[in-house]
Amino acid sequence: MEELRGHHGTWRIDEEAVRIRFDSGRKVPTLLKHLGECAVPLAAVREVEFDRGDRKRGWRVRLWLVEGADPYAGLGVPGRGGTTPLLLTGPHDKELVAEYVADRLSSAAGLARETADGAVDPREVARSLVVRPPFQARTAEGTATFDGTRVRLQWDGLMASSAKEKAKAREFRLTEIAEARWFPPVDLTEGLLRIDLRGVSVSEATDLEHDFSTLASHGAKGSEETLLMAATINAHRASADERDAPVAALPGAGSAASAEQDAETIFATIRELGRLHAEGLLTDEEFSAKKAELLGRL
Repeated sequence: MEELRGHHGTWRIDEEAVRIRFDSGRKVPTLLKHLGECAVPLAAVREVEFDRGDRKRGWRVRLWLVEGADPYAGLGVPGRGGTTPLLLTGPHDKELVAEYVADRLSSAAGLARETADGAVDPREVARSLVVRPPFQARTAEGTATFDGTRVRLQWDGLMASSAKEKAKAREFRLTEIAEARWFPPVDLTEGLLRIDLRGVSVSEATDLEHDFSTLASHGAKGSEETLLMAATINAHRASADERDAPVAALPGAGSAASAEQDAETIFATIRELGRLHAEGLLTDEEFSAKKAELLGRL
């Protein structure tokens, strides 16, 4: 078993996985402390990236996973990626040890992929890299809570706008959510967690104070928690999509349960559109057209 000790945790590599345990010290990123530990199957590792760094920055080892296995992929602003459990850094004087372990890990991952024969489910890997619900992320604007089936945004923080304080909260079923997105704070711009719903399009130019699909973070407070929340929602949403996908059936053999679920999703979307219309985020024409389109699917 190979072992590599870094600034914020330890990687142990055995015949099956990279087993990661994070430290709990004051300087450890909040996201990693929430995770505590996780394991990445070697067969899910697509590439091992090693950077020698320099005396000031030290070395870094980054795991890149097969498609669908990294719940943090695509989150954030290009060029400003957030914290990820798939990155380990360490002091310059341990560079040779880190490079040796990275090479061994790369070889082991390549062999594991060749012999796995599709045995690794990327969705299961993604869920292993996030927290288990229920989970709550708090910012200066309020809280985001995910219980495994619903996401609740509640605006009760000191930085909440009067419009959001009046609205108090919004709830979204996991089946309604198309994607959770995360944007880090940049300069004086707030960071945010955004919940995108299926069939509902809201302009990102909408005033943040009146955007009831977002929870803002200010500075470092709550930023990593909302990143972890977005990754957790997306990992569970992907699993739900696969679980609810129709299986092969005889021609003409419709599912009453599936039709009922589809209708429920459509009505939930219409309710959300009505809320956006009432709040002035959709015009009368946009609301009427989208409502007619959704009702036509029933």
